[in-house]
Amino acid sequence: MDSSDLDDLENAVQDLLSMARVELEENRLQQQRQAQIDQETARITERLKPLLEQVEQMLAQLTEEAIFDSVTRLKLEEKAADLREKLDSAPLLATQTIDRQLILQEERLLDEQLTEQTNRWRQGLKADLLEMIGEQEDFYSATDAAIAVRAYQHDLKAIGALEEVVDVLISQINDLSEEGPVARLRGSYEQTLSFIYNKALENRARVERAPDVQPRVRHRTSEKRPNPYSSLDGKVVIFGGHDRLETAIRNRLRDASINLVWCTAQAGPQIAEQAESHIASADLVLVMTAYTSHKLTDKATQAAQRAGKVVEMINTTGVVRVLEAIEYGLKMKQFARRHGQWSKPA
Repeated sequence: MDSSDLDDLENAVQDLLSMARVELEENRLQQQRQAQIDQETARITERLKPLLEQVEQMLAQLTEEAIFDSVTRLKLEEKAADLREKLDSAPLLATQTIDRQLILQEERLLDEQLTEQTNRWRQGLKADLLEMIGEQEDFYSATDAAIAVRAYQHDLKAIGALEEVVDVLISQINDLSEEGPVARLRGSYEQTLSFIYNKALENRARVERAPDVQPRVRHRTSEKRPNPYSSLDGKVVIFGGHDRLETAIRNRLRDASINLVWCTAQAGPQIAEQAESHIASADLVLVMTAYTSHKLTDKATQAAQRAGKVVEMINTTGVVRVLEAIEYGLKMKQFARRHGQWSKPA
């Protein structure tokens, strides 16, 4: 088992551990969700009920004084109706508030997970760059390595590795120089790297076939930075959820080749009909039973049955669970397509 295999195994294990930690935390958040909704419902009721009682008392006094057609009375009646409606929908309002908070917490978890994966990738990048520099056997190719290093300057700074890599670059250039030490620290490490980078560009301009020194992918899992959803593709139709959740999911999937059609619980009938029309061509149809009406669920299910599609029911409003459902559903679809191709007779 060589070093590259060990790097891949270590990255795979760390990714799984990171996913498990996110799942544990997300599970804890979901378990607390109902208790938080109950508390928020009680808070809303506690604040609105006295207001409604005050308005109703004033309306009663106006009635006693036979004041029926004043503008003030009309406004009080409208306000009373509004307060009654809000009290009736207090559980829904509380759910929306708590779910917005949960989404922010889950996004923080996902950001931390991605940062952890990215920093492991950056450590592999550092190792690849150091090996690249060490492999250069002449002054000009060693100088040319600065162009590749500068392309990853941000990643190296993020893990505090820029200084080490630039020091090794300076040392390699000087070791291969026939004129003695010509490379040195000039101001900051960023300024030094820019100076060597510009010298490398000048060297390239002087010759027909310039070196193009690039790091090999040895210690990284891939050439590109980690993105758990970049390989996904397909058409996904979702019914239910709310606008904030939709925005969070779309942001996570922005680099994936996914056509996402979403009809949230707040959407009107026209949007629902448009979403239903996409079911026939969908690779995945999801219905979020925890946050949609029975009417919308029934319509989506019936449209899917007519199109011969299977509907996946999700009893959650969490970002993590929805992303998992999309990833699993599309990957199973991709696997089925590949398996179908392999199974075809020659």
